[in-house]
Amino acid sequence: MGAFIEGSLAEAKFIGDDIFPKTLLPSAGSNRNLAKSVIAERESLIAALRRHRALLFRGFDVASVDDFERAVEAFEWEAYEIVPGSTTRVKLSERIYTANEASVDLFINFHHEMSLVICLTNPRMLLDNFRDVGYKQRKPMPSKIIFCCSEPSPEKGETSIVASDEIIEKMEERMPEFMAKIAEVGLIHGSITGSDADAGTHTVLNQSWKSFLGTDDEVEAEKRARKSHFSEKLNFFSNGSAEFVYGPLNPVFEHEGKRAWHIPIHGYTDNINMATNKFGDGSAFPSEVFGIYEQLLEECCIDIKWQKGDVLLLDNLVVQHARRPGKPPRRLLASICK
Repeated sequence: MGAFIEGSLAEAKFIGDDIFPKTLLPSAGSNRNLAKSVIAERESLIAALRRHRALLFRGFDVASVDDFERAVEAFEWEAYEIVPGSTTRVKLSERIYTANEASVDLFINFHHEMSLVICLTNPRMLLDNFRDVGYKQRKPMPSKIIFCCSEPSPEKGETSIVASDEIIEKMEERMPEFMAKIAEVGLIHGSITGSDADAGTHTVLNQSWKSFLGTDDEVEAEKRARKSHFSEKLNFFSNGSAEFVYGPLNPVFEHEGKRAWHIPIHGYTDNINMATNKFGDGSAFPSEVFGIYEQLLEECCIDIKWQKGDVLLLDNLVVQHARRPGKPPRRLLASICK
């Protein structure tokens, strides 16, 4: 990679023989122009992403939305059409959004971006086999998510990343009976929206079902939820929130030899009451599953301490990300690719 030199990151770790994430700095001849450097080394970068799961570009001159957008476009991946959901992003340009508008002192839990837009009706089948067996195809989840640090938090506010294939291996070691039953019957997952009181605030889940489905009619809401969010049913609550129910589905996705756990069983916040889970046959998860899963995430993750102008490229199919609480000002931009 003539346009890049390999850097080091104190918080990086090895997964087998591969550093996670791989850090790339500008070479002397790159003029710190990330977009031009990506164009020159695009195929090598794609191969490196496949191997290392995440790439951190540091030290480049990425000072504006336009600079970031040019770097994103240099990879030549199609933009992913963002489906309105229970969180808020602000669109800044054709391909660039704010990462999240929730207050920076709030934790956003580990997840694959928009992973609930694809699942299987038959939990015995792997997702990669989905097209071959004639089951209905749901919209593919985005394959890449790219972050850019416009303004780091003065204290904490890291983005945490974890290799989901490593989590799968640890789950099979620590919870073999649970994983065997998941493989047999799948799971049913419920994701709960914000309430009417949360709508428009700076909480993590700041959209009620009425606000992001664009209707206050429950029958119409169920139709729209099935069409745009692929949920099997909606359960409505008196405070204006609703539970989107998915499944039975297979939470394990296989991509290029790596398996990933794609269902955010803890939900998107630190409030465990904002998500529900049970086996596909309707039986309850063992109570210890949630504590073990949380422990594995914390044991295996690394926290990226942002610097202004950093660009972090994640393979969204195999890497989960989270946001640690920080202090303002903190501003991250995001772009999501097919």
